Amino acid sequence: MAVSQSVVGRNNAEKPHGLVGMLKNPYVFATCLFASLGCTMYGYDQGVMGPILVMENFKNHFPYFENSTIQGWLVAALELGAWAGALINGVLADRISRKYAMMVAVVIFTLGTGLQAGAQTPAYFFAGRIVGGVGIGMFSMVIPLYQAEIAPPELRGSLVSLQQLSITIGTTIAFWLDYGMQYVGGVACNPEGIANPYLADGTYNTAVNHGHTCLGQKTISWRLPLALQIIPAWILFFGMFFFPFSPRWLMMKHRDDEALSSLSKLRRLPAADPVVRAEFLEIKAAVMFDEETEREAIGSGGVLAPWKALFAPNMIKRLMVGCCTMVFQQFTGINAVLYYAPQIFSSFGFSSTKTTLLATGVTGILQIIFTLPSVLYLDKFGRKTFLIVGATGMFLCHIVVAIVEGLYEDKWNLNEGLAKPQGWVAIAFIWLFAVNFAYSWGPVAWVLAQEIFPNSQRSRGVAIVASTNWMFNFVIGLTTKDMLGSMKYGTYIFFAVFSGLGGLFIWKFAPETKDKTLEELDIFFGGGMDSIAEADRLRMQRINETLGLAGVENLEDLKTEKEITAEQVEL
Repeated sequence: MAVSQSVVGRNNAEKPHGLVGMLKNPYVFATCLFASLGCTMYGYDQGVMGPILVMENFKNHFPYFENSTIQGWLVAALELGAWAGALINGVLADRISRKYAMMVAVVIFTLGTGLQAGAQTPAYFFAGRIVGGVGIGMFSMVIPLYQAEIAPPELRGSLVSLQQLSITIGTTIAFWLDYGMQYVGGVACNPEGIANPYLADGTYNTAVNHGHTCLGQKTISWRLPLALQIIPAWILFFGMFFFPFSPRWLMMKHRDDEALSSLSKLRRLPAADPVVRAEFLEIKAAVMFDEETEREAIGSGGVLAPWKALFAPNMIKRLMVGCCTMVFQQFTGINAVLYYAPQIFSSFGFSSTKTTLLATGVTGILQIIFTLPSVLYLDKFGRKTFLIVGATGMFLCHIVVAIVEGLYEDKWNLNEGLAKPQGWVAIAFIWLFAVNFAYSWGPVAWVLAQEIFPNSQRSRGVAIVASTNWMFNFVIGLTTKDMLGSMKYGTYIFFAVFSGLGGLFIWKFAPETKDKTLEELDIFFGGGMDSIAEADRLRMQRINETLGLAGVENLEDLKTEKEITAEQVEL
């Protein structure tokens, strides 16, 4: 791999990675971990709906949601809102700061959660899904952005991976809470005045039972799991008052003294320390470069020029790598499993709701456990290794599930308890698929998305990449139920093909970004200084000379007498 062109990157490359590195940086670790509460809500909302859809009390309240297409829209409504939230938060995060953007997301998310938990009609429930989705989308964009911008380069992968760990924790909490809450009043609705509430095939007869009060399972069994999301949201809201602004955002706002203070606090080193001084100057150089470039672009192309710049020749490759990575992430099929796990497991010949919900809960536990390797070792082994190995594993798991379902589907459909061992094989490989996703495409795709854009374009670029993730998440949520019904085992072949293609894409087109500072990746992504336009090279050289960074090979090369103040680094 190329040697880091950043003095900070070279200095930090030999520092401890993973858990040891995080323990040696407790403040930045705690900050990133706390910010991940927003991602816990993202995961919680992913996991909470699937089990609720099979609760008889919920079916009794909303028979309208029994149709498979309507269920797809119900699940996908959140993704549609999240797409909008991720897109608009790019502008908001730049204007009011990363941490205030998180706090706005909490307020919007709370409104959506309240609409869902208190809904009496399908319209209110749909509205709650969409509004809550806007908040979730804002979280998904700004939290990894904030984590990436405050993390030292040798820990950036691990700290941003906390996002995916929090998502899996949230999903698992939702699964098991749903499992326990289904017993409140009993697992059956037992509608008042109905002698036999079931159809001949054993399914709940929502058309007839609707309007009859459930004497068994209580409404709280699904309203409480939906409402509990508000608690971590407001813990995040009030906690963010005590955490620092991103030094990079402060620098973009020309609050240099505050940026230096924030960086010093995050690194637990005095402002005069060579490591802090070097990182401060490198951030300053990148911001000055991007501001000059943006001023020229606006002067020649108007106010939309900064957005148009994302599609310039030197940026389009970054955008394509980020967006295509998110498309492949969604088409691995992970959210098809998370959204419809109980229904998928029941299709393997298991008619018991208890069994399918237990299998769903195990999926969540496995994801928590196997997200840890990325948190601990991503910055040691690199992004591409994790993504390619994970893609290979997911491809093989989908193929096995497709083969088993193709061979035994007819027996499972008889609902006579046939081919149970083969059903457990299919479940085991769904679990193994979730394991492979947990350590690879779950966290690493988001890490890569934060690393490929220069400072001035990062929030806009990440907003487009995150919104791409949500748009295709929306497609998966909307179509999976019908795909499982019509394509059957072909659904898993479809996901297998895209898993394999995702691995090939990463191998061919994605850069390895570990141990690189965010500022130097603008150069690194292009393959070296020679691939950057001459005018840009001269501009960066001039800025580095102004700041005293030109020719600096080691931290000791920085002029010790140079005081870092806003006045002395101003062009």
